[in-house]
Amino acid sequence: MIQVATTEACGRESSSETCLIRIVRTVALVLLFFLTVPLILGSAFGVSPAAIFALIGSILLLQAAAAVVGLSLGLHPVVVLLLLTSVAAAVLIGILGICDLFAERSRMIQRLLSKIDAKSGSIDYLKRYGALMLIPVIWIPGIALYGTPVVAWALQYPRGISLLCMLAGWVIAIIVVMAAAMGLVRLAF
Repeated sequence: MIQVATTEACGRESSSETCLIRIVRTVALVLLFFLTVPLILGSAFGVSPAAIFALIGSILLLQAAAAVVGLSLGLHPVVVLLLLTSVAAAVLIGILGICDLFAERSRMIQRLLSKIDAKSGSIDYLKRYGALMLIPVIWIPGIALYGTPVVAWALQYPRGISLLCMLAGWVIAIIVVMAAAMGLVRLAF
């Protein structure tokens, strides 16, 4: 309920300049993690910009399965993990920013958040585990990278904790995909 009250107050009190500043800040963070960090990592590890852009495109299409593309490009698994995590952070921050922007301007979304808050308050495991539930949710095909931030936003989890949990789940998913691609899963079982 805290976020609903906050978005209603922000919608009444904030000027369009404040909204513009928040949009610019979100876009800057998205560009930082989406392009700048991957290009810096690429140059630090001797990866061509073309390979970086190919990997970014494959992340947007294949999500965690893009780790296989990174490995097939001959990249070290740690580099693949860092690149995929950076792009995932950009996507998560961007989607959360878009959700906030719509919530500030739409009474319908604010009412929806109130209803979700009322129903989720009575579900015991949502209170007990909270944002930790985002770790396995990001593994679910169809929800994964694009739906998990919407779930975190709708359930009004704290932003920092939810981002950390989503990124932790993302890292685990990438490690599992890379282990499967390198045959380590077959060796273990």
